[in-house]
Parts: sequence; structure tokens; C-alpha cells
Amino acid sequence: MLLTESEIRRSIERAKAAFPCFPDWEHNNEINESHSGFSLWGEFVPNANEPMSRSFFITFDTYEETWTGHLTIGQHCYFWSSADCGDAHLLDTSPCATLEDAITALKRRMADLFTALSGSAAEPGAAPDRGGK
Repeated sequence: MLLTESEIRRSIERAKAAFPCFPDWEHNNEINESHSGFSLWGEFVPNANEPMSRSFFITFDTYEETWTGHLTIGQHCYFWSSADCGDAHLLDTSPCATLEDAITALKRRMADLFTALSGSAAEPGAAPDRGGK
């Protein structure tokens, strides 16, 4: 699926509003060897002043009439991302009918992942019980 210029602007605005800590957004609006159609990605560098800092990417791409969201590290999601080069897909959504649905699904998957990694489904910020009590 390819978008019109006004659809591209609206998509970028929606993604920036949903992920305000990802300040830099780029897009592709062609079918080529790297993308299946329109793709939009934002980059977040948590420790930008460190020499070997890692970049996290939120990518939303289209295939036919659906949208999919991705959380990756190293590079944005595209056909040639490679774990051999330090890239990793952390989360992907199922195909969604709209960009808004893909944003909601990706945020839900991210929340589930970070809850699991924190070791507790208790209130935010609560330390996990490491003593087994």
C-alpha cells in the first residue's frame, strides 16, 4: 500500500504523538527490495552521549491493506534487517486494519513485555519479591 502526501503527513503526526520520545521519524513510500510499501520509523537513543549507544526503533509498515508495528534495536524493521549486524526484532504485531490499531497493538505488546521483564504485574515501580515470600 502506498500513501498520498496528506496521508503520509497524518501518519507521521500520529506516530510522533503516540511516541513522543522518538524525535526523529523517516519514511519510505515505495515498493522496493527493502519495503513492501509505505513504512514509517522513529528512532530513540537512550544514552546518546555514550560512544557505542544502541538505537531503538518503532516501525509501522504496510502490506496490501494492513498495518504492522515493530519494536527493533539496531535498525528499523525492513526486509534486510540482520541479527548478524547487531539488529534484533524485539516485538511485532499481527496485521491491523489501521495505523491507529497497529499503534495500540504495539503499545499493548510493549507494556506486556516490560511487565514481564520487571518480574511483577504489581503496581508500577514495585520491586519484585526476590525472597520468594
